[in-house]
Amino acid sequence: MTNNLEPILDFIVLDDEQEPVLNEQGLPTLLQRPIAKNIPDLISKGKIDNLDMFAELHAQILQWDWAELYLNYLIDLIEIEDHNENLPVPYENEEGEVISVQPLPLPEAPERPPLMTPTEVLEPYQKHINKLIGIEFKGVQVSLNESNQNGLSALKSALELAKELGSENEFFPVNFNAETRQGVKVLTLVDEAEFKNFGLQFVMARKAFFE
Repeated sequence: MTNNLEPILDFIVLDDEQEPVLNEQGLPTLLQRPIAKNIPDLISKGKIDNLDMFAELHAQILQWDWAELYLNYLIDLIEIEDHNENLPVPYENEEGEVISVQPLPLPEAPERPPLMTPTEVLEPYQKHINKLIGIEFKGVQVSLNESNQNGLSALKSALELAKELGSENEFFPVNFNAETRQGVKVLTLVDEAEFKNFGLQFVMARKAFFE
C-alpha cells in the first residue's frame, strides 16, 4: 500500500518522519483542501482584478479533486483485494458441476491531470473578461456592454436634439455614466470632438468583440 500512496503524498497527513499516517484499513487521511471562490461568480460580479490568483487556486482545486478520486480508488482496491484473497474454494454441486467464484478485476488508478496555468483556467471566460475590461478613455475603463452602448445612443440623440434647438453650445461638457468592472464612473466629455472620438472607439471595440 505504501507504494500506492506515492502519487498523493503531497495531499495526505504525514507524521514527524514524513511517513503517511494510516488508519486501521491502511488508508491515509487527506489534508484540508483549499477553498476557492467560484470563477464564473467573480466574473459575473465584475471582480476580476485578482482573477489570476483565484485561477491559480482553482487549478490547485482540480488537483485535489483528483486526489480524492485516487483515495476512492485505494478504498476500492483494498476491498477487491480482500475479496479476491478470501474466495471460497471450488465445490461440486448436485449435478456434479464444479463451481468456483472468479476473482474481481482490480480497479485502475485515475490519471492525474496536468496542472493548469491561470491562463488555461481562464481561457473559457476570457471573452467575458475582455468585455468587462472594455476600453480605456480618459483614465476610465468602460465596459463593452449593452448598457453603455444604449447610453451612448441616448447621448447622441440628445446632442442631435440640442442642435435642432440651437442649444449645442450649452450641451457640453456632458457627464457620461460609464459602467465599469468597478461600478459606475463618471466620464466627462468636454466637446463634440471628444464625444465622437469616445463613441468611435467604443463602437469599433464592441464590433470587434462580437466578430
